[in-house]
Amino acid sequence: MNLKTGIDITSVDRFRDLEYSQNLEFYAKSFDKIEIEYCLSFKDPYPIFAGKFAIKEALQKVLEKPINFLEIHTRHDSNNAPKIEGELKKTYQIELSISHEKNYAVGIVIVEKIK
Repeated sequence: MNLKTGIDITSVDRFRDLEYSQNLEFYAKSFDKIEIEYCLSFKDPYPIFAGKFAIKEALQKVLEKPINFLEIHTRHDSNNAPKIEGELKKTYQIELSISHEKNYAVGIVIVEKIK
């Protein structure tokens, strides 16, 4: 078993300072359409954006190859628990958690290569 763990902490204010409506290009380079729609469905989307960003950073730290943020698709299951979808699931088993507290969001991933 070859487990790897990645963690990242992100400032929520970093995203508040980059208001979505005035920084569409930044958000389009970091999040896919479904992620953006999900975040914007919250009254305060910036902690949610920060959490998803932290997960993507944490994954980049443990994967064996460089990966673009748009290749990492964060979703939520029926209990609203975060998960990864897409091509990464073909090669890796990925468990993750996101937490928000006031001005910070933390993302942690545990990754095992399956192929």
